[in-house]
Amino acid sequence: MLVVTAVAGAASAVWAQDDSAVPYPGSVYPVEDLNEHLPEPIAVPDGAATDEDASTRTDGETVVDAIKTALANNPQIEISKSRLDAAKADRFAALGQFLPDVQVTAAYSDESWRSESLQTLQDRDGTTFGVTAVQPLSQGLTTFNRYRSARARASQADLSFLSVRQQVAFNAAQAHAAVVLAREIVEHRISNLALLNRQFEIVSKRAEAGAQGRTGVEQARVRRAQAQVDLGAARAALAQSEAAYQRITGRETPAQFVADDDDRDRTPETLDGSIDLAREYNPAVNASEAGFKAAKFSKGAALGDFAPKVTLEGSYFKRFGADPTLMQEDEEYQLVARLRMPIFNQGRNIADLRSARASERQARAELDSTRLAVDEIVMRSWRQLTEAEIRRVAARQGIEAAEQSVKGLQLEYEAGQRTVIDVLDGQRDLVQAQIGLSEAEFDVRVSQYELAAATGSILEAFGIEGE
Repeated sequence: MLVVTAVAGAASAVWAQDDSAVPYPGSVYPVEDLNEHLPEPIAVPDGAATDEDASTRTDGETVVDAIKTALANNPQIEISKSRLDAAKADRFAALGQFLPDVQVTAAYSDESWRSESLQTLQDRDGTTFGVTAVQPLSQGLTTFNRYRSARARASQADLSFLSVRQQVAFNAAQAHAAVVLAREIVEHRISNLALLNRQFEIVSKRAEAGAQGRTGVEQARVRRAQAQVDLGAARAALAQSEAAYQRITGRETPAQFVADDDDRDRTPETLDGSIDLAREYNPAVNASEAGFKAAKFSKGAALGDFAPKVTLEGSYFKRFGADPTLMQEDEEYQLVARLRMPIFNQGRNIADLRSARASERQARAELDSTRLAVDEIVMRSWRQLTEAEIRRVAARQGIEAAEQSVKGLQLEYEAGQRTVIDVLDGQRDLVQAQIGLSEAEFDVRVSQYELAAATGSILEAFGIEGE
């Protein structure tokens, strides 16, 4: 954007030339006659580059600000956190299957509350208090495998939470870069429209002076109309980028943005090394691995349902207010070791085993799919980053060449060897080169962000601590 300001200043210098006798090379009209035939230019919207370049501001929204805001406000974070809390609760419930099941009962009965024919329950008059407990001893490893599955599910939810945080961080960084790019392109388009307005004005004057054919006027009109269309498209893209930014960060788009100018080193320095790093540290891959382990343990638990179950059951009852004429004890207790062998339970154990085996195959396929997807992201972002870095270098060289061309055209114009239209054409090429550089910078940044997210290091890359 500094370049845009420089171009605007250079253009102002061209128009300030003192050509009162012949204001434009090739024109035969004096100044006063030209002023009578000035065409109405297309209005240039507010927001063109000013002396205060946006990239030099330090009070705007940085990419780190965007990421922190998104991590605090994005609803996907809360959704993933709730799933993690639920998985931890399921793990606690699975652990409880190793503990005894203890129940306390209390009852009170009175003769006036039952029919006279119900004589068999007379000995139960009064208050009864009881305690029963069932301690599982052997469940065919069902309980153990269910606990291991629940623990793996909790680990999967934890890693998924980290994956969501990293994805939200990447989305916020990408949205920040997209807004910066869109605003820069709007500024470039505004500058380009201003130049084409001036070019159309000059061509029209030359045509009326007889030094320019109508074809040139129509060509200038077409280019100006196309510039207006391009500006409208750029502003629509800006509105879309700002809306995406607001959705991801959960707040209105700030007025000022600070572009991210830090080039992050590739770690490791080879593509194969990056793929290996992603397979080891990408939280989505690790979450899929934990899900596969949970599915295997669930299959083991389903197999354990076919094994016999051994429990130790104890009970104790105490009666208060019993009839003393009845020769009975007012206390009862027992301790029983019980073995149950499932024979047929309506086919539920068979269906559960088949379902667990299918879930294991699904989890295995999901793990393979996740690994392939992460490999694809790493390879794509690596190659895109390489190409974007090359295009950025070329774009910077193109801007340097375009700036030198504009300076040369201006000197030749002052010497009477070039027309103002030639200068305007050179400045238009400079604007296009600036747009190309902005797009290359965006591609470099997004590729760096995506590569860091794929290798599981995007939060560390921005100095943000994880939970």
